[in-house]
Amino acid sequence: MKSRIIIALILVASLNATFATICMPLDFSKDNLDARLAVQERAFMKSMRAEYDYILSARICLLKYDGVTRCFGRKLFWPPDDCALPLFAENSSARSGYTLSPDKSHTDFNAIGNLGYVEIFYNSDGESIGDAAIYFRTDEQFVPLQSTNDYYQRVSWETTKLDAMKEWLDQHLPKVIDLGVVEVTNTPPELISRGGGNRIPLGGGNTCVIQIQPLTYSTEYLKFVPQAVTNDYFSANLYLEATNSGSHFKDLGGRDSPKIMGFVVDSQFYRLTIKHKKPSSESAPAK
Repeated sequence: MKSRIIIALILVASLNATFATICMPLDFSKDNLDARLAVQERAFMKSMRAEYDYILSARICLLKYDGVTRCFGRKLFWPPDDCALPLFAENSSARSGYTLSPDKSHTDFNAIGNLGYVEIFYNSDGESIGDAAIYFRTDEQFVPLQSTNDYYQRVSWETTKLDAMKEWLDQHLPKVIDLGVVEVTNTPPELISRGGGNRIPLGGGNTCVIQIQPLTYSTEYLKFVPQAVTNDYFSANLYLEATNSGSHFKDLGGRDSPKIMGFVVDSQFYRLTIKHKKPSSESAPAK
């Protein structure tokens, strides 16, 4: 934990606190980092991460501080020691560095029943969540990943833990209305302002508007991340169009190339599955 704090201080000190992305290493100290990185590239790990990302982005991170307390109980006084970061989880957390004044950002741990813990990184308003991470509670069957030889025993343990945790979360988190698969196309901002684009009626005069834009990168960036050049890399942003509201559009959040997105309107949680339809006239970015 001490080394993690030192690394975090170095990372934060190197950032522009107003505009940068704040990156924080998560506690994977029970595992060997090289072994973690090696197994995280496996197909099964990537499928597990997709499910994990959905739980965080479309369920937990939509809560506010009071909602976290209602679902998980009061925050813990100290970070727990009996916790293990899942192999399929990211090794660090990232949230926007945009800050309000005064800056009320903070990080809390809450228990997930007796199954594990959630670490929550609150934004500078002190209420909304910038990012979160889930840890499993260790027990006698827990296997630290010291080499890739420990992979199958650890995955068996984690799969059982995740199934139990999903059941607990479904019982304690707000219920979700699933809007199903939504086929979306690239959407210029001016098209949305004219009433076009990808729109989903929610009832009560509310409409969810989905804006899709292709992402482009500089030549220098692509030298380091060549996999970013694909035919299907895009940004997705959700907006609420409320005919009964003085404010025409309200930002509901956005993500890069999501498969599933979640949002909240009038305390009701929603989710939708994005199917990006790229116009045939568009060509892939040049490598």
